[in-house]
Amino acid sequence: MNDLAEHILGRGARKVMLQMPEGLKSRAAAIAGMLEKEGIETLISAEACYGACDLRDHEAKAAGCDLLVHIGHSKFYVDSATEVPVLYYPYHVPYRFDGIDFSPIPEKRIGLVTTIQHLPLLKDVKQLLEKQGREAVVGGQILGCWFVNAEKIEEKVDAFLFVGSGKFHPLGMETKKPVYTYDLETHELEKIDLVTAKKRKYAMIYMCKDAKTFGVIVSSKTGQHELQGRAEKIVSYLKEKDKRAFIIVMDEITDNKLLALRLDAYVNTACPRLMDDHFTKPLINAEDVPKIFDEDFIDFEGAMNRERIEAEKEI
Repeated sequence: MNDLAEHILGRGARKVMLQMPEGLKSRAAAIAGMLEKEGIETLISAEACYGACDLRDHEAKAAGCDLLVHIGHSKFYVDSATEVPVLYYPYHVPYRFDGIDFSPIPEKRIGLVTTIQHLPLLKDVKQLLEKQGREAVVGGQILGCWFVNAEKIEEKVDAFLFVGSGKFHPLGMETKKPVYTYDLETHELEKIDLVTAKKRKYAMIYMCKDAKTFGVIVSSKTGQHELQGRAEKIVSYLKEKDKRAFIIVMDEITDNKLLALRLDAYVNTACPRLMDDHFTKPLINAEDVPKIFDEDFIDFEGAMNRERIEAEKEI
């Protein structure tokens, strides 16, 4: 990270706010200390950070910062207006794969995907798989809401292997191919259960059929707040189906907050991976709303969909 101060000073910034995901926060004080030695006044955001779309630019501006330094994620594929400029700084985590046995994966051709922090590791994993008699195809980075790099290689592989931490990213992959994960923190190789996740999704849709009132959730996070136009379309659609529907604006979306509203069901236009969390009331993603009424797909994407298409063309 020796070049981080150079990047910051090159932007003309003298006071910055650091933002990083949970797995990197133990390094926050060390990074801040390094920057302050270079004459850069540094504040640390302790708020949760769920991705490149989750920016604390409002807080940075309120604190008088010149720049928000977003560590651990690459730039989001949707451009968003921010209160202060944002410097995205990927943080690559070193790891040694010596002695790891991938024999529990029976498939021959393995597609490799990961998050931005671990991209350099895929070369080592590819070499190790090939030493163990497999073929490996590097897909690259995926997000919890963006899997284009996996989709591009799907026809070339028999299974996918996600290298990283946790199951947040691989659980979002909509593929008929088996998906495995090697967890860099627990050092465990595991097959992901995509079937159960899909069953849960359709159970939520079925539960929405009896709902009279809906809350359509809009995120106030900088990278997601432009989705209000999509939410308005969904509200109009639900009202046409004789349902009562309201737009709900939230930053941190939790079960307790939704329960307090006492609505029957919720439609999520924010991060699609909210479906993996526990909610007492039924919660479905925007694209699943027509399925409540046994109708075909309706495009509620709006601006987000156009940005996604353009991003895919560039990669």
